[in-house]
Amino acid sequence: MDKIIDNAIIDPYFSSYEKFFDHDWAATILAAVKDSTLENAVNGLMVAWRSTNGAHILPSHMVESLRRYAESKMEASLHSRERYSELVIEVIAGTLVDRMQCELTHEQTRSLKLAVAEIEGEVRKSMKSNQQRGQFDVAQYWESLVNHSEFRFSILGTQRINYGALFFAYEDFIANVIRTKDFAYTSKGANNQIDKVFPKHFGTSLGNLCWNDDEVQLAKLVRNALVHNGGRFGEDLEKFRSRFVTVTQLDNALLCGEKFNLVNNKIQIMPDNTRYLFCVLKERVTRIVDEVK
Repeated sequence: MDKIIDNAIIDPYFSSYEKFFDHDWAATILAAVKDSTLENAVNGLMVAWRSTNGAHILPSHMVESLRRYAESKMEASLHSRERYSELVIEVIAGTLVDRMQCELTHEQTRSLKLAVAEIEGEVRKSMKSNQQRGQFDVAQYWESLVNHSEFRFSILGTQRINYGALFFAYEDFIANVIRTKDFAYTSKGANNQIDKVFPKHFGTSLGNLCWNDDEVQLAKLVRNALVHNGGRFGEDLEKFRSRFVTVTQLDNALLCGEKFNLVNNKIQIMPDNTRYLFCVLKERVTRIVDEVK
């Protein structure tokens, strides 16, 4: 199985798996379509895109969650120690007095308690120092993960799924926008294809930008390749050949959203490809909302 993963490339950088979803933009769009014919279409799109964003950030979210858990456990241990320190001192001093074979004076008992309190203070100070030195190393843990074959497979799979999910949700959104004019619309049949029906209802200019534009067509063809052709670069993508780079290893890969890496003629989806697609589609959703609502 390791040989298979060596023939694919993933983005190894932790920061690449941060969120791409624009919450401020989403709030603005949702407010703009409230009580309009586009409200349901936009609501469905936002849920789908936020879900895709959730899958996208899962690797980094998992690591951050583990870091917070590890650090909170140490913090809780320190707080607990401080909270019960007086009781601990009393119990330890009392136990020492009970186990001594001689009877201590009141002053000797007091001195013993002070000594135990001083030791307890040094222990807490040492624990705090160790906590600062031993904070969860995110970078080190992440590096151990990306070198693990199963983790690499999970990233390889989720990135492909995320890219397709973004476009599927956009395609469904476009169909739902058409349904604001034709409630019974279905894309089945040659005469019902989006490239023909959308411009008919909303004009050629908006139709060209939101569906017939090269950026959208490229994304659709990449989605089709991932779903129907095992991710292989096919003849239908030749028009966009300049957007693909053939690579053999990560060192010569382009981690650039508008470019796709090919390994053995198979499209490698990187986090930046998904982030770039989101920005492309977000712009078109904004235009639709501005002109149709």
